[in-house]
Amino acid sequence: MRIGVIKDIISPFQVQLDRIHEICKKDNYDYWDSIYADDIEHFVGTVFIVLQNYINSSITDLFPDLSKLHTKYSIDKKINNSQTTRIELIIAVANYYKHRDLPTQLHPNTVKPLEDLNIEYKEVYDIQDERCFHISGSCSPVFTGFSILSEFWSFNDLIEIVTDWRENMWQKEDEIIRLTTKKPTNG
Repeated sequence: MRIGVIKDIISPFQVQLDRIHEICKKDNYDYWDSIYADDIEHFVGTVFIVLQNYINSSITDLFPDLSKLHTKYSIDKKINNSQTTRIELIIAVANYYKHRDLPTQLHPNTVKPLEDLNIEYKEVYDIQDERCFHISGSCSPVFTGFSILSEFWSFNDLIEIVTDWRENMWQKEDEIIRLTTKKPTNG
């Protein structure tokens, strides 16, 4: 099963995250911003990319001809009082992490969930020309999104989210197939 491979890939990242968390806790988080946040953002961002791949592969497993994969991201629970699902946030964080260092604007489908959840993602340095750079380090949307999805920063929480979402998507499709293939009864 694909999720088993995902768990195996992500597990060492959790071990490293936990190790850094313990180091920071001993130092009262004095060095989180200056030493650890930038480096940890890389492997937290990588986990979001791995999950994004799992989500998209799950969609193509069930809908091999679907070209607009994003239409299936909404088959999940909304976050708090927002219009954004947990899956949409995972995808947005993965895309943010992948494209944050590019000099271009982020894709609207990446920006929409971030703005909907009031997640800061850019710092403007030239208001006239609307120039900005995308936030990284301890204030990164990668960490903010992770905190929204997992209070204690557990990648297992994210795995549970995508596993439940995949199961729900398959159940909904099975239900649709069952309802559309149900034969009328002669009464």
